[in-house]
Amino acid sequence: MRRKDREVTDIDEIKQILQDSHVIHSGFRTADYPYVVPTNFGYEFDDDNHLTLYIHGAPVGRKRELIKEDGRMGFEIDDGGQLMVPKDPKQNTPSFAYRSVMGYGDAELVDDPAVKKHALQVVLAHETGQQLGEFTVSDKTIAYVGIIKITVKEFTAKAHGGDDPDFE
Repeated sequence: MRRKDREVTDIDEIKQILQDSHVIHSGFRTADYPYVVPTNFGYEFDDDNHLTLYIHGAPVGRKRELIKEDGRMGFEIDDGGQLMVPKDPKQNTPSFAYRSVMGYGDAELVDDPAVKKHALQVVLAHETGQQLGEFTVSDKTIAYVGIIKITVKEFTAKAHGGDDPDFE
């Protein structure tokens, strides 16, 4: 990471960035150019703070075909950011406050109904702020939806702005 002063290493702060963010940009390999798709996501950490991400979508489509060919992928998650307006435009130019998590891992298509149900509950809990397991996921939904599990191999986090006294 070039800007070490913006690196976030505290796992609790990284978890908060993920909690406050709602779109993952997933990049998949193609023969020519990366294929990037934004989706909602869910996440969980195990006891050793290994990160697993879940995304959902249709049971067919380009990202699923690309994963079948090569599950290695990259991702970026951010909190949407906010423009930082300088208090004195003669002294400073506008900047942008943000928090993000980026990384890579192995994506796999999930077929097991129990894993699909768990993944959907993780996504729903994250997106709604409800507790894990508060949602009833029908067998019809489980049978239809396409779930992708991403076993994250490595990730970094970064944050900038918000507390600079030269900006409003």
